[in-house]
Amino acid sequence: MDPHRRPRQPAPGHPREGEADPRVRDEGDAGLARRVPHLARREEETVMRAIRWTRVMGALGLLGTLVLGAGSAWAQSGHLKVALQGDTSNVDLHLTTHYVSRVALLNVYEMLYTLGEDLSIQPMLAEKHAISPDALVYTITVRKGVKFHNGKVMDAKDVAYTLNRMRNQGCRSAEFKALVKEVAAPDASTVRITLNAPSGVFLANLANVICPVVVYPEGEVEKQGGAITKPVGTGPYEFVEWRKDAYLRVKKFKDYVADSRPASGLAGKKVALMETVDFIPIPDSSVRSAAIERGDVDIAIELNVEDVERLKGKPALVVASKPGIAFDDLRWGFKKGPFSNQKLRQAVAYAIDKEELSKATTGGQGKPVSAGFPAGMPFHGAVHAQDPYAKPDLQKAKQLIQEAGYKGQEVVLTAHLVPDRIAQGAVVLQSQLQSAGFNVKVLTLESAALQEVWNKGDFDLFYSGLTPRPDADVYYCQTNESTSSNAGYKNPEYDRLCQEGRKALKAEDRAKVYAQLEQLRRTDLPYFPTVYVPQVAAWREGVKGFNHWAAGYARVWGVSK
Repeated sequence: MDPHRRPRQPAPGHPREGEADPRVRDEGDAGLARRVPHLARREEETVMRAIRWTRVMGALGLLGTLVLGAGSAWAQSGHLKVALQGDTSNVDLHLTTHYVSRVALLNVYEMLYTLGEDLSIQPMLAEKHAISPDALVYTITVRKGVKFHNGKVMDAKDVAYTLNRMRNQGCRSAEFKALVKEVAAPDASTVRITLNAPSGVFLANLANVICPVVVYPEGEVEKQGGAITKPVGTGPYEFVEWRKDAYLRVKKFKDYVADSRPASGLAGKKVALMETVDFIPIPDSSVRSAAIERGDVDIAIELNVEDVERLKGKPALVVASKPGIAFDDLRWGFKKGPFSNQKLRQAVAYAIDKEELSKATTGGQGKPVSAGFPAGMPFHGAVHAQDPYAKPDLQKAKQLIQEAGYKGQEVVLTAHLVPDRIAQGAVVLQSQLQSAGFNVKVLTLESAALQEVWNKGDFDLFYSGLTPRPDADVYYCQTNESTSSNAGYKNPEYDRLCQEGRKALKAEDRAKVYAQLEQLRRTDLPYFPTVYVPQVAAWREGVKGFNHWAAGYARVWGVSK
């Protein structure tokens, strides 16, 4: 619909609203459309969000000028425009699990340890480390000469300050309080971290990019009034400004001290080649696709799989698709609603048709997930490959609902409004669960509101996604132990296995623990992975050095045009 509620005219090669799309649909999709009529309304809502986005840009005087204008000063070779699937929600990354916020700001902030290209744990601001024989004390030597964007030289006190802040404030405070007993900086280059219990996997906690341990200058949070509003990091680009719903702008940090180690993932040598970079939120994937096709932006990430064939062969355009490592997942709330009943959680799991969900949200390209962490990672074995929920079993679901004594009370499925894949997936799940006998209402929220709901555990069902983590422990245990579960999940045996996995220093011992954890996860269901998310990106032919990653993100160091 256009702003006057008239039917909009489709772009070339696109169907009219309400018509089947011959590029991506087949006869099987007709059955899906009949079963999930709400998807048509969801598509109209995403169109209206795109219209609202255009109005905001126009009101700011940016559309066709500052950000998207091909003839503007910002369109010169020193300026890069990157289209994202949503807007930043919080520039203080200690306080948010929001993926899109990290996409832009991990070009600004850096961590002690982070993910390598293969998701291995790699040092970034750390030079080296040593672990005591009892695995209770981690001694980390930090790199020398690294500068913050405010001119301060980073030292061990900044790292200790950051870790203590992580323990006392933010979305991982419960995790770090449970893990860390004390942090000290005996000299300018050394950080000594004493744990509450032995852990052979603490580096994975430091390298986890979800609510990441990005290093702030000592006292910076207090200087900015209790939360970071103007990021100060050590990365190759420094923060300039964030105009909500318009762009987040960064510029080359002239005094950046690059790591001498080879580039890998989010680690290693980084070189800022662009003078400025704008990260532009374009929530609707079709609008994002059209923007890269027209040359309004230089790079577009998180496109739909249908865009690959349509964009292939277009002049001056490169498009690529990779099987994803990230996956979408469903969570149950244990603080409210009926899902403290294990049988009801199992009923939900048996009611879900992962293949249908994949078809609706990834064009069938996202494979169903069989276990609590991705295939191909260490410790993913034979147990993990066998999925008891691979096919839906409505009869079993209905039986469990009856045994649980569920009386049809309304349950609310809370989900991301963007990316639209999640919102559409929530509607598909609603239909599948209603077929089993659940009374489900879908509530989609913008990222900041969703973060608040997640932090409080104020939900019945929660549909979101898990971006790549560095270790099986982080997938299974970070948000599911009694001490760290926002959802209110408590299971002493689950807690015991998480602790055993950390204490185990031999690979074969850890493998046994994670096989047991997977079996327990399938029975007790603190969370339920659904489908992998393919990574689709496109960039203009003149863009050089952009490294499309199966883990996602938009790494703009080393990129030029």
